[in-house]
Amino acid sequence: MSMAGIEISYGFAKSPFGHCFIAWIDNKICQLSFFDNDEYEMELFAEKFKGNKLIQNDRKAVDFAQQIFEKNDRLHLQLDGTEFQQKVWDALLEIPANTTTTYADIAKKIGKPKAVRAVGTAVGANPVAYLIPCHRVIRTDGTLGGYRWGLEVKKRMLDFEKGIIP
Repeated sequence: MSMAGIEISYGFAKSPFGHCFIAWIDNKICQLSFFDNDEYEMELFAEKFKGNKLIQNDRKAVDFAQQIFEKNDRLHLQLDGTEFQQKVWDALLEIPANTTTTYADIAKKIGKPKAVRAVGTAVGANPVAYLIPCHRVIRTDGTLGGYRWGLEVKKRMLDFEKGIIP
């Protein structure tokens, strides 16, 4: 689906991992991110979805945040990515809660065992943090590796799934 010339709603809410930004198209989440700076996040969003009608609705964003973080509802997603990214994101969705896997394991799972770096890039391009659990991917040596929203957020997400963070 082309994401140009359409209406995209967005808003800000609180999460167990700090401030979050949620965007959706027809009740399908197209972006979920965590940040420290509202203005900077808004600039990135406006640039990414240039040419679309952007409508702020913080109340609906708070509702989505409750569904995601309190009720653990499975929401519909609207993702725009390459075929390779989609394969990686689908593989991430198969990682059970409270477990981790490696970039190499994901590469093998999608039939591209030598594409570990490309898998890492696709994991990093995940537009819906937490919903597509890229935080469950760690390095082969057992260290957390990187995370677009910071290693502290990644650690908090893993702890949240273990029930350490209410």
